Amino acid sequence: MVYLEFINKFTVSSLAVFVILIPLILSLSSYSYLDKAFRLLLTFLCIDLIIGLWMFHLAAYRSNNILLLNIFVPMRYMLLGGMFIHYFHSNRNRQIIFFSIIAFIPFTIIDVYTSNENLVDLHNHMVGRYSQVVESVLMILWVLLYFYEIIKSMVVKNITSYPFFWVCAGLLFFYSGNIFFFPFWYFMNKWENDLKLGLIEKIPYAVEIVSLLLFTIGIWNMRVQHARTES
Repeated sequence: MVYLEFINKFTVSSLAVFVILIPLILSLSSYSYLDKAFRLLLTFLCIDLIIGLWMFHLAAYRSNNILLLNIFVPMRYMLLGGMFIHYFHSNRNRQIIFFSIIAFIPFTIIDVYTSNENLVDLHNHMVGRYSQVVESVLMILWVLLYFYEIIKSMVVKNITSYPFFWVCAGLLFFYSGNIFFFPFWYFMNKWENDLKLGLIEKIPYAVEIVSLLLFTIGIWNMRVQHARTES
């Protein structure tokens, strides 16, 4: 079967798609007590799974799936960046994130357009040169700024028991790990004549798996906190 052959050949990248089910199922079972930020995370996980399975299907049948990645990037930043709007105490920081989301969408469209000589040629469609690099810098900035804000305010006594801490840890791990790869993805992810870097190409998928597991810890902590308040 074509899917099993693809999984056997690209095990790590395939596993990254199916690991999404762990935090997704946990989020769905905990939906009633998720706050607005975690519901954005749930929405992200749903879209991530749909896009991931679609890309998995196209790749298994040797069709270019990079267009889906280019569509997913602004959606990812909108949802993940939007979580911080609900957690930042500073109105200025919330406004900055809001306007960065508005600006990032046309920036991504322009980036994809300028990165492809012929957008109609989907077989040779390529990932945007700069959008994921800019996204990484912004997301790392929001995470560090949020950590600074909660440490300065001393609102959280034990930060490791705080659900959103683990989400931020997952985001920081994902974007910090991939910021070294995203500048080269334009060259690495060519459908024809890619660089074929072997083990190095698996690192972004391994980073994604770890970040999803960190999201799971955050969602589980949200569940535990809810159980404590009810008891």
